[in-house]
Amino acid sequence: MINNIAKKMRVVIGSNDGKTIIPDHMGSAKYFYVYDIFKDIKPKFIEKRRNSSEEESGEHGVLNKMKQVTEILEDVDVLIGRKISPNFINISKKTKFQPIIIELDKIYEIIEELMKHFIEIYDLIKQRKTCNITWKIPKYSK
Repeated sequence: MINNIAKKMRVVIGSNDGKTIIPDHMGSAKYFYVYDIFKDIKPKFIEKRRNSSEEESGEHGVLNKMKQVTEILEDVDVLIGRKISPNFINISKKTKFQPIIIELDKIYEIIEELMKHFIEIYDLIKQRKTCNITWKIPKYSK
């Protein structure tokens, strides 16, 4: 039987304006923009979610902040950020989420870049879903 279900990954990009990624840590964004990216189909915007997590006071990498953000994004596969933060490292080691660092600013460029690397990212997600968590955090640039 041929599998006609499109391969999909759900990604989130932190942004304050819906056009560009936040240049700071992902958890500092006002909003999370959620997209479904497919292997051979046009990407689809799903929704804009308000970041209701508590503000960090002091040092980055507070586990409570990570827990709050991951609860907001529980149905997401891939977290996109500009920086490798302590929480991105924790996420890569301890959760089902695949973090990715990207050196592009505009959300549409980020989505295009993710589509170019779809198979690599999709394989990392599959590994995580089978409890084979890798610490790999891919980094993509122009």
